[in-house]
Amino acid sequence: MLKRSAMPSVRVKMMDCPGLETMVTNREPIQLIDVRSKNDFAATHIRGARSLPFAELAAPHIFRRLRPTKLQICVVSAEGDAQASLAAGMLRSAGCVNAIPLDGGMKDWVARGFPVHRQRVSPKVRAYSARAALSVMAAAAAAAFHEVMVAALLLAIAGILLLKVKSSRQKRNGKALR
Repeated sequence: MLKRSAMPSVRVKMMDCPGLETMVTNREPIQLIDVRSKNDFAATHIRGARSLPFAELAAPHIFRRLRPTKLQICVVSAEGDAQASLAAGMLRSAGCVNAIPLDGGMKDWVARGFPVHRQRVSPKVRAYSARAALSVMAAAAAAAFHEVMVAALLLAIAGILLLKVKSSRQKRNGKALR
């Protein structure tokens, strides 16, 4: 037989998505900390958010990097679950006294159709990446048939295509190779 715990349940104050959307739209002072992975953040995030993956937030040195603030901080996770609540607690213990998790996280934000910033990839970069992927797959097939020289040649072609992608991204970002 299961017994109910004598401990009262703890309610965590959370920000809801419509409330945050209003604050972002009205450019009210709020800091957005996204604790999802760097890749998830790069793919899509709320405009103005700062990426601070949970793994980095849990590292001991993070408290030296964070400055205590009374500014309201909204912690964004994938689904607004315990991870966001834990991250908000860590931020509060680091001196960010108004850190609160976003209820529902990015999943709810996107489901409601609120604006997001997505990483854009140019068609030229996409084409080079696709060609490089095809070269790698062909190299794998050649290696399977014990055609080492052909596999090496195809991998070299893939490498050149990927270097082309990297240099075009750097030029686009104003970081031309010197």
